[in-house]
Amino acid sequence: MEMCAGGEDPRPSLREAIGERVRALALESGARPADHGFGFMFPALCGPAHRLAPEPRTLKDLARLASVMAEPADSPPPPRVRSAGDGDLPAAYTYLVEFLRNDLVWERRAPDEVRLGPDAFAALPSLTGLLNRRSGGLDLDSIYDAPRDPQAVRRMLVGAVTPKQNGCPHGRPPRAGVANDLPRHPRNSEPGRDRTPRMSDARNDEHLILGQLHVAFLKAHNALVGSGLSFEAARRALRRRFQWMVLFDLLPKLCAPDVLENVMAEGPRLWRVERPTALFMPVELSAAALVLAPSMRRASYDYNVHFRDVERSALATRSVLAGGRHGPETLPEHHVISWDGFLPLAAEAPQRARRLDTLISGAPESAEAVASHHLLRGFRLGLPTGQALARHLGLKPLKDDTLLAALPDHQRVAALPFCEATPLWFYILAEAGNPEGPAGRHLGPVGSRIVAEALWTLALHSDASILSPGTLPDVARFSLSDLILLAAEEDGRGL
Repeated sequence: MEMCAGGEDPRPSLREAIGERVRALALESGARPADHGFGFMFPALCGPAHRLAPEPRTLKDLARLASVMAEPADSPPPPRVRSAGDGDLPAAYTYLVEFLRNDLVWERRAPDEVRLGPDAFAALPSLTGLLNRRSGGLDLDSIYDAPRDPQAVRRMLVGAVTPKQNGCPHGRPPRAGVANDLPRHPRNSEPGRDRTPRMSDARNDEHLILGQLHVAFLKAHNALVGSGLSFEAARRALRRRFQWMVLFDLLPKLCAPDVLENVMAEGPRLWRVERPTALFMPVELSAAALVLAPSMRRASYDYNVHFRDVERSALATRSVLAGGRHGPETLPEHHVISWDGFLPLAAEAPQRARRLDTLISGAPESAEAVASHHLLRGFRLGLPTGQALARHLGLKPLKDDTLLAALPDHQRVAALPFCEATPLWFYILAEAGNPEGPAGRHLGPVGSRIVAEALWTLALHSDASILSPGTLPDVARFSLSDLILLAAEEDGRGL
């Protein structure tokens, strides 16, 4: 009989197997653990004096601001050509930021969020009606909120790609295995159920790059199981690696060095949570400071050897699975990603994320819709303005001429109504893109402080936290590239 490291029997008991099956069925039917709440990281700034004016004119001005956040429609450069709008980060980090936000936040909206009445221009009276379906910790809740492999329940279920059809000249990228898709439900006549992923939250299936990153986490868990770990040990190990990745790989790429050094050395200065039971999801993080992916996305990508300079919209999962009953059952095998185009894994330099600023690439109408959603969301949540938060932090805020100087020329007229009271999300992006400051390389002092303190605190109170006193690290380092390399070990088993 095969034994795991430490003498553990890898075969689950009948009770464990039944329990896992019941849990998987419950999750697939929409059941969730107890919901958690949202709150303000800086409650002293909740008053009207620190928010945008609650009047219809503000909504009109926000709509106008959203309309100028689309990147000018010049022909974008090919993904591998370094251009003025590119940042320093490999393109994969765009989707790590998006994955992280989805893993931390899955909002269940209050009823008045659906039926906006005459007071639609006012902020929500409180956040008590908003619940977070995620745990709110750095514990990969979105990964483990999914079924295990029924044939080997220590492993997470991974879907098989669809083999190429007759006449298709393309196959899987080199070294890619068959198991490289999210596990999917079968075809269904209802569009909302047709080939959807077998997990309760389908947001990571909206785009191929994000979906393939989710698959990489599933495969990384299975690789840890393949090294001899039990399910619980592999989950703990992957969670701790994820925390390391966020704190020591991602944060140094997003935050101002002086702010991050201060938080890592001394802990949070402004948002301290002593007990896990007092933890909540800060809306300043979830609705503003971590909403960075829209600014970082490229208009097109070199996705793999078969898809070069392909528009981002063409990589929407629904587009790839189109075709009704004639479409593929799962992700076609030639749509498996080649990560060496997104991370420094090969001799050729990877394509880059766009720099952090107030511009959103892609089709103008799509960019405007994204900008409008986030601007209005922050307004409805009653987020403090960027200037109010900067003053609270003891910083000299961007305002009037200094704010306008941080923006592209075509945005300045639309930004005039917000020169002294700027929506927090827009302010954080303007601060990051300020030519006299970070110039798009990383967040400015306000954005850095929110992100560093919030993620440090959430990591501290996460399951198996690497910040717990006396905790010994599982690994000396673990980056996003290390995750992809760990996941690739599974490809050798499934070729």
